Parts: sequence; C-alpha cells; structure tokens
Amino acid sequence: MKGNSLAKRYAKAVIGIIDDEKDYKRFKDELETFNELLKSNDEFKSGMETSLFSKQQKIELFDSIKSKTVFGDKTVNFIMELIDANRLSVIESIIESIEDLWFEKTGVEKYTVYSAIELSDKLEKKLLTHLEKKLDKKIVLEKEIDQSLIAGLKLKKGSIYYDFSIDGNLKKLYETLSEGSIEGSIIQEN
Repeated sequence: MKGNSLAKRYAKAVIGIIDDEKDYKRFKDELETFNELLKSNDEFKSGMETSLFSKQQKIELFDSIKSKTVFGDKTVNFIMELIDANRLSVIESIIESIEDLWFEKTGVEKYTVYSAIELSDKLEKKLLTHLEKKLDKKIVLEKEIDQSLIAGLKLKKGSIYYDFSIDGNLKKLYETLSEGSIEGSIIQEN
C-alpha cells in the first residue's frame, strides 16, 4: 500500500510536467523500455532496486544504458530522481498510475474487453465507435483473452463488469426464471 501511494505521488508530479499526448506517450514508452531492461536480468534489477549497488554504480549503469538509447530529457531526469531517492522498486506502479492519471486529466475512459479469441480489427473498431458514441467520451480499449468465455464478451471499467457473454445471458435468464417473473406475467395474461 505504501509503495502504491508513493507511486501515485511520483505519477502526479510526472503528469504536471507532461505537455501533450505525444509527450505522454514518449515518456511512458521510455519508462516502459527502462522497466523492461530492469526486468530482463534479475541481478541487475535487484541491484538497481536495492542497496546492493551503490548510488554511484547505479548512476554509471544508467549512464551506460542511456548512451545506447534515445531517452528524452524528462525521462532521464525522472529516472535519475528515482535512482537518487532509491525508488526504482516502484517504477512499475508509477507507470500504471501515470496512465490512470493521464486518462483522468484528458477525459479518457479505459475499458478492458475480455473475449474468448482475439478481436478482429473490424470488431474492435465497431465496439470502440459504439462505446464512444454512447458515452460521448474518448475510450481506450485494453484487450485480454478469457479462455473461460464460450462466446460474447465482457467489459470492465474500474471494478465494474458488464457481461455480454452467453454465460452471462444464461445467468440472467436463470435469475429471471427463478424469481418467477416470467411465470407471473404468463398468469396475468390468461
């Protein structure tokens, strides 16, 4: 929990220095690239995230990395700040928080769509267009495969699920039948 609130504080600071969508995407991509480098070697990750390496060693290693990449000044300064404060262990949470805060700042809503198979580009575009029209907001879709789905899909926004799967529809039908709603309406018609 402490790491999460710390990550949010760093993310808020980042959002304050990001100028536009292009700047946001570049910064986020560069942080993700650096995070992938960290995760690529357990010893390197451990050394950079703990006191196993001295601050000077961390700076030298990062200098070596940035000489082989094209990180922007904002990214370099931010990573150096994390190294200086010995906070690289929360970089993944920072990346997640940055996305949420950026979407909040720009009025974008993020939905996760779960499907049994990969959505075709045509279907994804149709779903996105429909959601944006209905909600009158810009939407970003995050796609995930859910092998438990037979057909249909589920949408998730935050902690709220919208179930448009066959299983979900069958459960709704069962609930309706078990409540006696259909039986009651049949009796009233006769």
